[in-house]
Amino acid sequence: MSQTPRLTEADVIAYLEDHSEFFIGKDELLAGMRIPHNSGSATSLVERQLAVHRERNVELRQRLSDLLENARRNDQLFEKSKRLVLALIEASSWIDVQAALDDSLRKEFSVDAWAMLHFTERQLEAPLIAIHSSEVQRSVHRLFKGHRAICGQLPAEDIAQLLGVDESPCRSVAAAHIRGKDNLGILTVASEDPGYYRSSVDTLFLDFIADVLALRLPQIPVS
Repeated sequence: MSQTPRLTEADVIAYLEDHSEFFIGKDELLAGMRIPHNSGSATSLVERQLAVHRERNVELRQRLSDLLENARRNDQLFEKSKRLVLALIEASSWIDVQAALDDSLRKEFSVDAWAMLHFTERQLEAPLIAIHSSEVQRSVHRLFKGHRAICGQLPAEDIAQLLGVDESPCRSVAAAHIRGKDNLGILTVASEDPGYYRSSVDTLFLDFIADVLALRLPQIPVS
């Protein structure tokens, strides 16, 4: 089997001498090449300019990549949110709402745990969670410190309270108030990863779903 001949430095030089216009229209190739100049120990202006342009190109490409990735994530979030909202609109009872939330949050958003607490005097059947005690309601409200939503790490007992359970392995949460007509409560999502929900994370999606619930729940029967 014949081997492909290897190009030597002399071959490349000879080729470029015969094709002096080779680099015309090949800006991407030139941008990635290092062409030193005889400027002694000092860096020539041309070299410095080329280096700056390369650095800027790398930075711009990274920014573009980040923008495209954010756009992709936002598209996915929109599609998931749309499916959840449509399921909530189609729900004919609070149990259906609970089922729609459970299906979406666990399967599409991959949360480790979630809960919707209803601050009401009504007697609700499981899996609906009713918080009758005014003292417990005030205790939950205090966790928000006057904010509409919270996000980040909380003590284990506070996370368990937001999830309506005695204890939970989750170590970070995001929670938002549900403020509907004759219907108040809390929507909480939680993760076992302490760093999954951070104070810097935007709660816009959770706020939006809580607003949808605030409008939808009073429109449908409890069971």
